[in-house]
Amino acid sequence: MENQSICGLNETEIMELKTKHGFLIVGTVKQGETEYNAIFKEPDFKTLEATGSIAKNNEIRGTKALYDNCIIKADPEIETRDFLKLKSVECVANHMNSFSTSVKNL
Repeated sequence: MENQSICGLNETEIMELKTKHGFLIVGTVKQGETEYNAIFKEPDFKTLEATGSIAKNNEIRGTKALYDNCIIKADPEIETRDFLKLKSVECVANHMNSFSTSVKNL
Protein backbone atom coordinates (compact mmCIF):
# COMPACT_ATOMS: atom_id res chain seq x y z
CA MET A 1 0.00 0.00 0.00
CA GLU A 2 1.27 3.46 -0.83
CA ASN A 3 1.92 5.97 1.94
CA GLN A 4 -1.23 7.98 1.39
CA SER A 5 -4.23 9.02 3.40
CA ILE A 6 -7.60 7.50 2.51
CA CYS A 7 -10.63 9.03 4.21
CA GLY A 8 -8.19 10.82 6.52
CA LEU A 9 -6.67 7.53 7.69
CA ASN A 10 -2.98 6.67 7.52
CA GLU A 11 -1.59 3.26 6.59
CA THR A 12 -1.43 2.06 10.21
CA GLU A 13 -5.06 3.03 10.88
CA ILE A 14 -6.18 1.27 7.69
CA MET A 15 -4.32 -1.89 8.72
CA GLU A 16 -6.07 -1.76 12.11
CA LEU A 17 -9.44 -1.54 10.34
CA LYS A 18 -8.51 -4.52 8.15
CA THR A 19 -7.66 -6.52 11.25
CA LYS A 20 -10.97 -5.56 12.87
CA HIS A 21 -13.30 -5.86 9.85
CA GLY A 22 -11.56 -8.19 7.39
CA PHE A 23 -11.45 -7.49 3.66
CA LEU A 24 -12.12 -3.82 2.90
CA ILE A 25 -13.22 -2.08 -0.28
CA VAL A 26 -12.20 1.47 -1.13
CA GLY A 27 -14.81 3.08 -3.34
CA THR A 28 -14.31 6.35 -5.20
CA VAL A 29 -17.07 8.61 -6.45
CA LYS A 30 -15.94 11.24 -8.88
CA GLN A 31 -17.83 14.43 -9.72
CA GLY A 32 -15.97 16.58 -12.21
CA GLU A 33 -12.40 16.75 -10.93
CA THR A 34 -13.38 16.08 -7.31
CA GLU A 35 -13.04 12.58 -5.87
CA TYR A 36 -14.68 11.28 -2.72
CA ASN A 37 -13.66 8.03 -1.01
CA ALA A 38 -15.48 5.58 1.20
CA ILE A 39 -14.18 2.43 2.86
CA PHE A 40 -16.62 -0.48 3.09
CA LYS A 41 -16.42 -3.97 4.53
CA GLU A 42 -17.63 -6.78 2.30
CA PRO A 43 -21.25 -7.60 3.06
CA ASP A 44 -21.95 -11.05 4.46
CA PHE A 45 -24.92 -13.25 3.49
CA LYS A 46 -27.02 -11.95 6.39
CA THR A 47 -26.52 -8.34 5.28
CA LEU A 48 -27.13 -9.14 1.61
CA GLU A 49 -30.31 -11.04 2.44
CA ALA A 50 -31.67 -8.30 4.70
CA THR A 51 -30.85 -5.41 2.37
CA GLY A 52 -32.13 -7.34 -0.64
CA SER A 53 -35.42 -7.94 1.14
CA ILE A 54 -35.75 -4.25 1.98
CA ALA A 55 -34.87 -3.27 -1.60
CA LYS A 56 -37.76 -5.35 -2.98
CA ASN A 57 -40.16 -2.83 -1.44
CA ASN A 58 -38.02 0.31 -1.57
CA GLU A 59 -34.76 0.39 -3.53
CA ILE A 60 -33.50 3.56 -1.85
CA ARG A 61 -34.05 2.13 1.64
CA GLY A 62 -32.30 -1.07 0.59
CA THR A 63 -29.33 0.89 -0.70
CA LYS A 64 -29.23 3.00 2.45
CA ALA A 65 -29.35 -0.15 4.59
CA LEU A 66 -26.42 -1.60 2.62
CA TYR A 67 -24.49 1.64 3.15
CA ASP A 68 -25.28 1.71 6.88
CA ASN A 69 -24.28 -1.94 7.36
CA CYS A 70 -21.06 -1.88 5.35
CA ILE A 71 -19.57 1.61 5.72
CA ILE A 72 -16.42 1.79 7.79
CA LYS A 73 -15.20 5.32 7.04
CA ALA A 74 -16.07 7.96 4.45
CA ASP A 75 -14.90 11.40 3.44
CA PRO A 76 -16.94 14.06 5.27
CA GLU A 77 -18.75 15.06 2.06
CA ILE A 78 -20.11 11.54 1.63
CA GLU A 79 -21.26 11.45 5.24
CA THR A 80 -23.30 14.64 4.74
CA ARG A 81 -24.66 14.18 1.19
CA ASP A 82 -27.25 11.47 0.59
CA PHE A 83 -26.64 11.28 -3.16
CA LEU A 84 -22.92 10.63 -2.57
CA LYS A 85 -23.88 7.86 -0.15
CA LEU A 86 -26.08 6.24 -2.80
CA LYS A 87 -23.37 6.50 -5.45
CA SER A 88 -20.68 5.18 -3.10
CA VAL A 89 -22.70 2.00 -2.48
CA GLU A 90 -22.41 1.27 -6.21
CA CYS A 91 -18.74 0.59 -5.46
CA VAL A 92 -19.78 -2.39 -3.33
CA ALA A 93 -21.80 -3.77 -6.26
CA ASN A 94 -18.91 -3.09 -8.65
CA HIS A 95 -16.64 -5.01 -6.29
CA MET A 96 -18.98 -8.00 -6.46
CA ASN A 97 -19.04 -7.76 -10.25
CA SER A 98 -15.21 -7.70 -10.37
CA PHE A 99 -15.05 -11.43 -9.64
CA SER A 100 -15.06 -13.94 -12.45
CA THR A 101 -15.74 -17.64 -12.35
CA SER A 102 -15.11 -20.65 -14.54
CA VAL A 103 -16.37 -24.20 -14.56
CA LYS A 104 -15.46 -27.48 -16.18
CA ASN A 105 -16.97 -30.91 -16.18
CA LEU A 106 -15.21 -33.60 -14.19
